[in-house]
Amino acid sequence: MFARESDMAASAAGWMKSSGMTVKSEFITPWGICDLVGLTFNPNNVAHRLHLKQTRAVSSITRAVLLLLIPDVETKKSISLGRLVRQCAPSIPEEVVSDETARLITDRFVVSPSRGRLQKVNGWMPLQDRLVAVELKLSRIDEAMQQAFNNLGFAEESYVGLPVEVARRVAANASRWSDYFDAGVGLLSVARRGCQVLVPARNAMNWADTAIQLYCVEKFWRTRLKGS
Repeated sequence: MFARESDMAASAAGWMKSSGMTVKSEFITPWGICDLVGLTFNPNNVAHRLHLKQTRAVSSITRAVLLLLIPDVETKKSISLGRLVRQCAPSIPEEVVSDETARLITDRFVVSPSRGRLQKVNGWMPLQDRLVAVELKLSRIDEAMQQAFNNLGFAEESYVGLPVEVARRVAANASRWSDYFDAGVGLLSVARRGCQVLVPARNAMNWADTAIQLYCVEKFWRTRLKGS
């Protein structure tokens, strides 16, 4: 049915778009490239973020990590820059923490209510209603399953997309890949004119790294603003 894995992309992307998702292909993640990633924004949270004038994207994983470590204004808690540095050591050097925190302040994500104290201006996380990853393979099922499992590191739903006959064989012998399905990986049957979910994806074990997920969502935010 398909000569190349890339031939499957149009059908899979069409399935994602039919659910209202914005779709990106060849999506770069910290551990490799995912064939397709789709996102649906939460309109209320988008409106709130725009109201806060936080238009710039959080375009580095380091900045995402720092933002998540800083308490929300509503909690009435705060953190000092020194403590933030200590929490990030030795993975993130002090000067990087300082520079990236200053960038978060400039971009209106963080405020300093008193000297040396930091709070996050939030109310819009998560920005997405749905975040879906799809790995497409013609036949290398084990490799596809592992890649889809890795994608649970950022995606709320992660699918393996296989040609119809291959997908049906996998579904008929699901116990062979039960570790992946039990972890939440889904199975998508891909045809020329559409797709069918044979095993629904689910975030069963909450694998996602929140900082990496935020960083990936911000890639969609950046292009959304460019297109608006």
